[in-house]
Formats: sequence, structure tokens, C-alpha cells
Amino acid sequence: MKKIGFILLASLLSLKGFANEPGTDNPTHPGLSKKAFQTEDVQKHWFVGAGAGAQIFFGDHDKQLDFGDRLTPHFEIYGGKWLNDSFGVRLGLNGFSYKGATQTGVYGTGETADASQWLDFQKWNFLNVHADFMFNWTNDALGYDPNRMYNLIPYAGIGFGVVLSDPQSVKFSPNLGVLQSFRLNDKIDLTIDVRGNIYGDEFDGEIGGRNFEGAISTAVGVKYNINK
Repeated sequence: MKKIGFILLASLLSLKGFANEPGTDNPTHPGLSKKAFQTEDVQKHWFVGAGAGAQIFFGDHDKQLDFGDRLTPHFEIYGGKWLNDSFGVRLGLNGFSYKGATQTGVYGTGETADASQWLDFQKWNFLNVHADFMFNWTNDALGYDPNRMYNLIPYAGIGFGVVLSDPQSVKFSPNLGVLQSFRLNDKIDLTIDVRGNIYGDEFDGEIGGRNFEGAISTAVGVKYNINK
């Protein structure tokens, strides 16, 4: 896996919104009425959200297991703010547990996965704390519309994965993902969040000689828009 560099989120906080005057047309798409994205009111454009779904971990010996044996539940909660019509930031917490296979017994469940390869099942609890920089591609491409039914929002972030099982550990964990939102009303959106996380080697308790281990999660949830 290739190393991924991320721009510090702090440098993005200086971005300013570029909003049209209320009642004017979208210059990119003439004839499309566009409301101004108000940036002067710091209380506007905050949001909170939560979701649940499934996740899978990619560790040193996990390819020897069936796909279904590695799936675990996943939850996430987050809060953030749109800085302008295209860019936003959020802080989040996600996690629950990962499953895999071990040859050393670390995080072992006591069940044999493959006796011929000395593999046992393993399971460990974790949390991931992250800060994400979000890009509303739909607004950027089509113009800001608070009543749009669908938004496509890629994001990148940095954070830390914390193993709660014994032995505990903390690993730096960058991530990439895509958040899709579907407007239900002025305040609530249905969301689908697909995220990929990278962890340093030994997040599963074993040193396998790889630079990274990783995980993919998908969560369905709701997002509540505060003072939209």
C-alpha cells in the first residue's frame, strides 16, 4: 500500500466562503436560482450525525478467513460545520470491534480458524477518533442549493485508532471516504458513509512486516442540520 500524505486541517480554517447575492442566478448554470451561503453568521451550517453498519479489517493472516467471518458491526457519531458552500470540517468517533486470525494467540477467542496453519480466530475492541476535511462536490459543480435532494461529499482525514483490548495500543490512522446525503426535510438527511482507514503494522497485535494494515466500513445513518 502506498503512503498517503494529508494537508493539515488547520490550514483549511482560513478558507472564506464565496456566496452569490440572494435571488441571483448561478453563474455556472444560468437560470438556476441560487440562495446565498451565509458565512458571516458563525452559528449557521453546523451539523451532527450518527450511523451504523458493518466493517472489515485487513491484517496479516486475514486472507485465510472467509469474508463473512471477518465482518463486524460498526457505529459512528460526528459533528461539524460547513465553512462555505464547498468545504467543511468535522470531528468524529467510530469503532466497535475487528475480527481476524492470529498465529500468536493475541486477542484470541479460543476458537481454531485453520489448524494446518496454526491460526486461531481473534477479536479486539477499538475506537477511532478522527478529524475530516470535507468537499461538497455537488455544490462545487452545480452551485449551492439548500434544497438539493442529493449531495456527494468526498473527504480525507487524520486520526488515531485506539485498541481497548489487552494489550492496548494507539496507532496513527489517516482515512479517505465518501459521504452521500439524501435530503428528507430542511433539517434531516439520510446518509451513506463509506470509509477506508489505514493503521500501522501491529494494530491486530502481530508484527507482520507490512508498513500498513487497513479497514473498510460502511454506515447508514442520519445527519441533523443545525441552523441551516
